[in-house]
Amino acid sequence: MPAKASPCPPPEKRPTLRTIAREAGLSLAATSMALRNHPGIAAATRTHAQAVARRLGYHPDPKLATLMQHLRTQSGTEYHETIAFLSSFTRYEEWNWLSQHDYYMGAAERATELGYRVEVFHLGEPGMTPARMSGLLEARGIRGLLVAGFPQPDAQLPLAWENFAAVTFDYSLTAPLLHRATTDYYREMLDVLHRLAGERCQRIGLNIKIGDDAKVWSLWRSAYLLFSDTLPRARRIPVNASDDGTSNLDTWVKKHRPDAIISAGGDFPQDWEKVYRRPPPDGIRYVNMNIRHADSRSRGIDKISWEVGRVACNHLVSLLQHNETGLPEHPQIIAIEGRWVENYDAWLSLLDSRRTRPETCYRKSGKQGVMHRT
Repeated sequence: MPAKASPCPPPEKRPTLRTIAREAGLSLAATSMALRNHPGIAAATRTHAQAVARRLGYHPDPKLATLMQHLRTQSGTEYHETIAFLSSFTRYEEWNWLSQHDYYMGAAERATELGYRVEVFHLGEPGMTPARMSGLLEARGIRGLLVAGFPQPDAQLPLAWENFAAVTFDYSLTAPLLHRATTDYYREMLDVLHRLAGERCQRIGLNIKIGDDAKVWSLWRSAYLLFSDTLPRARRIPVNASDDGTSNLDTWVKKHRPDAIISAGGDFPQDWEKVYRRPPPDGIRYVNMNIRHADSRSRGIDKISWEVGRVACNHLVSLLQHNETGLPEHPQIIAIEGRWVENYDAWLSLLDSRRTRPETCYRKSGKQGVMHRT
């Protein structure tokens, strides 16, 4: 006779929220709030409840969590805590026209949807130091930081990082290494190059601001050089790089005869006019890696900074909900590819009224290009 199969051991009973509450000596409500990092529960109590949950192997039921999130959404979003948006400037008016303003607005919008609030703090405020900022944030009970980009590359920010969860934008902050949300500069440059090649452009040039390229870890230049290596030598054009993006423009164009010019930092047609007081050369296709810096003579990339801000907020809220403060052992980079803008005027006319609008636009008047403030 075949041997009888041994009966399967009964499955281990899954620890419940009630189990955690009993073991931690807390009420059900307090335990639930502690596991969600609710600021209404003392930090020590939250830490204790979370340690008990880990020891017992507790994991929230994903179906129940989805249901509860739906119910909370239907009944109104519950406030959790305040997130700090750290700007390197001294005051709001200095940066409310830059792309990072859309990072802030996108993050603030998403935070509100999730039950959080974003408040701006200025690192450049007179008398402000990293130590003072750390103390101010701790006194306010703020644990989550969104760190805006800095005007210069290789920026450092020595805060008391052990007390904070943080996500930064782009690549200008290099010490410490944090999680970051950014535009996919490398992929965008490759896409632009392949697009121009598909339009039968034979000699594609890159005019670049050295500082701006440094702030994105030279991803623009790297992608351009990779693409150039695939071309016959006769079609390769050296990068025209300068501190302000305006050096050597005429000589570079006459020597290398580009039929397309990509601007990375600044804008070639506008920079040309500033230097030579005459319109830029005809017969050249102009592309800008940030369409906000351009005008109607160029096509280019919309960095969709608003969406980058929303994604950064999502990541930060996840860190807060999991009580992951301190410097990350494995910093993550979330890179979001921007949108191609074929027609500047159409893009500008459809731009959401909440988005930061470009400072200038170009309108043709006869044969002369005239810059008008908008």
